[in-house]
Amino acid sequence: MSWNVIGQDLAVRTLSSAIRDGRVAHAYLFAGPNHVGKTLTASQFAQALNCIADDPPCGRCRQCDRIASQAHPDVEMITIGGLCLAPPGAAHDHKADNSRDIKICQVRRIEQVVSRAPFDARYRVLIIEPAHAMNEPAANALLKTLEEAPANVVLILISDREELLLDTIRSRTRRVPFGGSPKAAIERVLRERWNVEPGRAAELAQLSSGRLGWAVAALNNESMLEARAEGLAAAEAMAVAPLAERFAYAGSLGGSYTKDRGAVQSTLELWESFWRDLLLIAAGQEHEATHRDRLDALRPLASQCGVAPAVRTLRAIAEARQQLDENASPVLALEVMMLALPQIGATTAVRA
Repeated sequence: MSWNVIGQDLAVRTLSSAIRDGRVAHAYLFAGPNHVGKTLTASQFAQALNCIADDPPCGRCRQCDRIASQAHPDVEMITIGGLCLAPPGAAHDHKADNSRDIKICQVRRIEQVVSRAPFDARYRVLIIEPAHAMNEPAANALLKTLEEAPANVVLILISDREELLLDTIRSRTRRVPFGGSPKAAIERVLRERWNVEPGRAAELAQLSSGRLGWAVAALNNESMLEARAEGLAAAEAMAVAPLAERFAYAGSLGGSYTKDRGAVQSTLELWESFWRDLLLIAAGQEHEATHRDRLDALRPLASQCGVAPAVRTLRAIAEARQQLDENASPVLALEVMMLALPQIGATTAVRA
């Protein structure tokens, strides 16, 4: 099999060289956007570390097969709502707790796990995703493990918001950057590997913003495209809405944050792409826009907005996302963001 990660040649070369040259680090930070292959790369890195064939990862040996099926006792994913070590040492699963972060008791369990030798592999591999979801006590507790990890343990931290990680954690990991894939590469892979009709492949590649994982997920999930359309329609509407309507929308979106943090962050990520398109169009770079199916609506908005207000709005959205991650009041953070939006003429037509 070898590596079959698409569009992440630098990451694959870095990790393959580390194994070949005997320079495997005890901790890595896989940093980059969502849906670009970080988790898949982590799984295949675990395979390559433990593969018993001549050209790892082979994808066929017992070690590779068990890791791929998430059944290997020495390879584990730690995420929001998972196993922890509850006093006085009994295992507890946070899946039923509606957890919103990775807790210190989960990290305490990691400390116990890494203290034992691997059961059936050369390396014990622990993958923490999303690493920025660790609360402050958990992040501080992880520092000890990062500093004292045994030689046969590899920790992989995965994050699309690496700026939220403690500097002390980032300094103790080897950073492996991930980026988006070229549109042409995504289009080709969709056609060749998933047998997607050329027109559909081109459309999804354009909308993916370089994220192959998003394009693949959208193939069989129409709700993703519906959510995209709704989010863009809201972004367009709020661009021309008076302040009272903007605050009402902030209240509605902020009120849903406690129930579904991921959906709200996805909405804000979509808003970032919308305002980035306005910036590109205003700067004369329309050919770089992501949402090309909405250019007729974006052009008049961009002409009224201009470059500087679009830049300020992008900064405001980024600040709101960070404040939400830091557990600020969701409604207040979103209201502050709304105040930063330029007041574009309300006469502009808005597409639903």
